[in-house]
Amino acid sequence: MEIKTNFIITCREAFLSAGTNNLNLINIFSTINADKFPFAYPHFALVVNLDVPETGTYALNTAVAGPDGKELARTSLSVTVKSANFQVIANFENMQFAAPGAYELKVDLDGTPVGSRTIQVNLVSSPKGKQVNVA
Repeated sequence: MEIKTNFIITCREAFLSAGTNNLNLINIFSTINADKFPFAYPHFALVVNLDVPETGTYALNTAVAGPDGKELARTSLSVTVKSANFQVIANFENMQFAAPGAYELKVDLDGTPVGSRTIQVNLVSSPKGKQVNVA
């Protein structure tokens, strides 16, 4: 199966506009700063845009690997593709980061790898305590 990945993005919020289906991405990021570990990031979206050779139902799988390469989480979402180009917004709630480092979100469609996105999680000191920043 020939799949073209147009983009994989992490952002604070993603949604489609009513009526137009235009994609809205708010606060695109690749770095998270935390003042302590373990750390739970409240909410982010992974947006995937693909071109596929044929319509139908597919399994969109996402695996999250930690800095040591070990898989921390895996999700599977059944998607029905009605046109050659489609996009999916996958929301993550309270994602746990045990330590600083690079976390990779790997995406595949029916077992065929389509790409990945890396989030760098940094330890930063904050005089105010529980401040979290996204860069």
